[in-house]
Amino acid sequence: MQEKLKHEVERTTGHQLRVSRDFEELSHLLLSHTRERLSPTTLKRFWGYLSKEKVDTRPHTLDVLARFVGYKDYADFCSHADSSDEVQSGIRIEERVSTEGMRLGQRLVITWRPDRRIVIRHLGGSRFEIMEAQNTKLCVGDTFRCHLMIQHEPLYLDELVHQGLPETAYVAGQRDGVVISACG
Repeated sequence: MQEKLKHEVERTTGHQLRVSRDFEELSHLLLSHTRERLSPTTLKRFWGYLSKEKVDTRPHTLDVLARFVGYKDYADFCSHADSSDEVQSGIRIEERVSTEGMRLGQRLVITWRPDRRIVIRHLGGSRFEIMEAQNTKLCVGDTFRCHLMIQHEPLYLDELVHQGLPETAYVAGQRDGVVISACG
């Protein structure tokens, strides 16, 4: 169950913990989101970064990490995570783009696996137009509505007008999510 908790923490942060700085950043995130502190060293021990030997993890450490991913404590995480192989919901702290804060004409580049890429232009409100499209079913000139884009999550396009066909919906990056960056 501890491996599931590690996976859920990494899913919540949007990346795997691989280098020393990752554990320092997680320590700061834990403090800001749970108001509880776990040292980078404690986190490194839990992830097996310092040693591959099995280490007994304190209940407090497990409780803080479980609260970080949206549960009351570790027991609550275990009771919910046990019912399925994959946690189906959770808090996401990754970068998000809200269309409310975008300026008219602003462009974004969105990529997803294996080699898909679109450049979109904000038309106002939550409407967008595709300006460039590579290796995707989406086409230049397609328009859609989207209220929120979250880094490393699937991108849901609503009211997609594609080549003059009736409005439909489209999901980009359904399995691995999308990467969103500023154009320019």
